[in-house]
Amino acid sequence: MSMSTRHIEIEDAGPAVRDVLLKEARAVPPGTPLSEVREEFANPRVKLMLVADGDRYVGTVSPDDVPADGDGTIADVVRADAPQLRPGDGVEAALKLVRETGASRIPVVDDDGRLEGLVCFNHARNVFCASPE
Repeated sequence: MSMSTRHIEIEDAGPAVRDVLLKEARAVPPGTPLSEVREEFANPRVKLMLVADGDRYVGTVSPDDVPADGDGTIADVVRADAPQLRPGDGVEAALKLVRETGASRIPVVDDDGRLEGLVCFNHARNVFCASPE
């Protein structure tokens, strides 16, 4: 079952991150084997994996974080310091992070550390990919 996304032009976005986020962002548990992660990243559309323990956000893993071979779990390579946003942050905060970091996927985490979703941009970084209304 593929999930449809709504595309929101940047000038039409906002006012807050919660208005443009992809709510059904898939997260994997910290115990996910690296071999599975490598398989996921073999798909060129997968650019970032979110790691959560239940609904608790742990961090992110990008293809560059994953060793080409070896065993272990995603917990060994997860980046807890990756950029993140809050649901109430303004859309401008998301755009600023994109400009500063080059990221096209930014996790959205609430004040209690729960994963709320993902801010996602298209390849040109001029359109938000959001959940359907």
